[in-house]
Amino acid sequence: MRPRLRVSVPAVAVLVAVTSCSVSSGTPKETSSTGGGQAAAAPARGVTATTVKLGVAGTDPAALKAVGIPADGPATKDLYTAWIAAQNKRGGIGGRQIELAFQPFLPIGPAAAQSACVALAKDQGVFAAIGIFTGDTPLCFTQTEGVPYIGLWGQSADRDAKSTKAPFLAVEMADDRQRKAGVQALLDQGLLTGRKVALYWEAQDDAVTKDVVKPLLKAAGVDVVVETPLPNLGTDQAAQNQALDTIVEKLKSSGADTVLNTSNFAGLMNAFQRKSWLPRQILATSQQALSPAVMQTTGIKPATMAPLVVAAPYAPTKAELVADQGLVQCVTEYNDAFPAARVDPAAASAETLSGIAHQCAAFRLFVQTTDKAGKDITLDGWKAAAEGLGKLTLPGVPMGSLAPGKHSVGDAVGVYKFDPAAAQMVPTGPAAAAAG
Repeated sequence: MRPRLRVSVPAVAVLVAVTSCSVSSGTPKETSSTGGGQAAAAPARGVTATTVKLGVAGTDPAALKAVGIPADGPATKDLYTAWIAAQNKRGGIGGRQIELAFQPFLPIGPAAAQSACVALAKDQGVFAAIGIFTGDTPLCFTQTEGVPYIGLWGQSADRDAKSTKAPFLAVEMADDRQRKAGVQALLDQGLLTGRKVALYWEAQDDAVTKDVVKPLLKAAGVDVVVETPLPNLGTDQAAQNQALDTIVEKLKSSGADTVLNTSNFAGLMNAFQRKSWLPRQILATSQQALSPAVMQTTGIKPATMAPLVVAAPYAPTKAELVADQGLVQCVTEYNDAFPAARVDPAAASAETLSGIAHQCAAFRLFVQTTDKAGKDITLDGWKAAAEGLGKLTLPGVPMGSLAPGKHSVGDAVGVYKFDPAAAQMVPTGPAAAAAG
């Protein structure tokens, strides 16, 4: 990214979109089953009387460039170096100094994730890890290695239940709740009323579609005229494109005027372009659609975006981010540590600021939870501390909370439409409390 190696969360969203990686999950709501098999109270790995070791798995800028992914924002390692230095100057956490173990990581598949997890958990012996792992790969930490994990995204009821050795927290709203909140917001807007609806989803979302989406639509009396699931075709992009083209033909012949997509965003949109057909209305619940970089990198044209409405976890606007005092502090701490690579919030893009905010929110969550866990830090105590935080104020998070059985922070949803002048999705109103 800049000469000082910048990388942002939106850059990772691009990578997820173009590699067809899923960050989806499977069951209807978060449960309180996390930790049923956690270890008995004992001094936690990575914690001494004077230190606590935090692992961070972040994108390597050179690796991103090598695969042609545009990115912006400070390097992840530099951000955490700055924030940890500032926190340690304030006394650390309960008198313990934070030690950083950074692992360069590109989220392109299970093998890369497994390698990064093992490097942090076993080789570095961290107490907790922050990362951008996708799908079920964070379970290496929470189901296998017994390391608390804070993801920027990826929490779900299914992964929560499988995290039997350590808690799995996330900044972004849980995957399954995203679907529920998004579909409910679309229903509340009246966008499905009186429509002939085609329902599209991908194989990894079979369970959440069955358990969450379909019951919501049925209860609301929505007329679903056709269901068009995309089967699991692995990494065979040609086969995926062929299947998507067939799905578009099926949508076209079904008489549907509205397509509801509750899975990944880019693949179906590109299929609409290839087949030169668009329904009257496209509704989606994927945050991928909110990133201009995703649209540009995947080649989706503005005309294809025109009928799109997205209901997804709320993404603050540039003005909201610049006014966010929590984010201002995060940027100030970074600028103090790296004065030659300063970030000017007024000049930075919304995506750059959003990327910084997501990472800083994860770090602040680690600090608050570890501080609340007290002097004798154990896995059970740390989980209880997280659940006891209640309502949270974190950078870039307009509404957030943790509680027993609720291990993802985000609580806000937004509805977005495409603005041709801005060439991006823009909110139709302020953040709203999410359903469920």
